[in-house]
Amino acid sequence: MFPCYITNGRRRRPLYPDPQTSSLSCQLKQLRKLKCAFDCIRANSRYRVMGPTGSGKSTFINSFVPPGSSSVIRIGHSLQSETSRVQPIELDNGNGIRFKLVDTPGFDDSREGITDIDVLSMIATFLVQEEKRSMLAGLIYMHRISDTRMGGTARQNLRMFHKICGQDSLKNVVIVTTMWDKVSPEDGKRREEELRSSETLFKPLLDEGAAMYRHDGTPASASAIIDHLLCTQERMTTQIVHELLYQQRTLEETTAGAEIQSELRAILQKHTAEIRGLEEELKSATTALTKDEIALQKRDLELSTNKLKQQLEDLKRRSGTSDQ
Repeated sequence: MFPCYITNGRRRRPLYPDPQTSSLSCQLKQLRKLKCAFDCIRANSRYRVMGPTGSGKSTFINSFVPPGSSSVIRIGHSLQSETSRVQPIELDNGNGIRFKLVDTPGFDDSREGITDIDVLSMIATFLVQEEKRSMLAGLIYMHRISDTRMGGTARQNLRMFHKICGQDSLKNVVIVTTMWDKVSPEDGKRREEELRSSETLFKPLLDEGAAMYRHDGTPASASAIIDHLLCTQERMTTQIVHELLYQQRTLEETTAGAEIQSELRAILQKHTAEIRGLEEELKSATTALTKDEIALQKRDLELSTNKLKQQLEDLKRRSGTSDQ
C-alpha cells in the first residue's frame, strides 16, 4: 500500500505508519491517533436529507433520536409539508460517533406563501455556510417506493436535487427508497429496478457514483445508510455552492435557478394561452351562467399568472439583479 499523506502547513507526514521503519508500539500509537482524527472528522460531518413532501425525511432522521428527546422533528401524516426550514439535528449512530442530519423542505411545499424559490434560497444559503465550515459530507435523497409512478412533482424534486448537486458530488449521494411496508415484495422489487434502470429517473445519478439503499423504517436500516456515508471521508462541494461562492454567480444565474425559471416560464406560457382561449369563449357565450363560469376560470388563471410573475421578480431581487 502506498503511504497516504496529510498536510500540516508546509510539513507533510505519512497518514499511515510505515511498517518497515516503525516499531509495533509506534505503529499502534499512530493508528490510534489516526482513528481519533477520523472520528473527529465524522463528528463534524453533516448530511442533508432531501426529497418530496411525505417521502419520509423527518421519519428517517427521527429513527436516530432517543424516545422523549427534544430533538424530535415533527412528522406529517399527510401530503401537507411539516418541514418549514433547514433543520440540523446532532445525532449518534449507536457506536459513539456523532454526526448531524439536516432536514430540508421539498420543492413541492404545500403551504401558502412558500415558493420553490424560497426553498432554493434556504437550501443554497445553508450549503454555502456549510462550505465555509468544510462540514458537508453527503446528501440523502428520499423517494417513496409506494408511488406507482414518479409524477410531475417527484420528477421536479429529482431534477432540482440533481441541479443542486452537480455531477462531481454524486459519489457522496445516497438515494433512499422508503415506505416498503406499503407495497408487496414483488411490486417493490419491480419499481426499484425501474428506478435504477431508467435514464429519466435514478440511473444517471447511480452511473456517476451515487448509491441506492432501502429504508424499511427500522433504526438498523437507517444506521446502515449513515455507515455507508461515514466511510466516505472526502468532503463535497455541490454545484450550486461552486457557482455561488467560487464563480460569484447570482442565484438566478445558477443551474438550479435556471431550472426553476424554465419551469415557471413554461407554466406562465401555458396559463397565458388558456386565458386567451377563455376570452374567446367568453365572446361566444350565450347565457349569463356560462359567462360567469368562464369569467371565474379566467380570474383564477390571472391570479395564478400574477403569482408566477412575482416569483420570477423575487428570484431577481434575491440575486441582486432586479430591474426595479
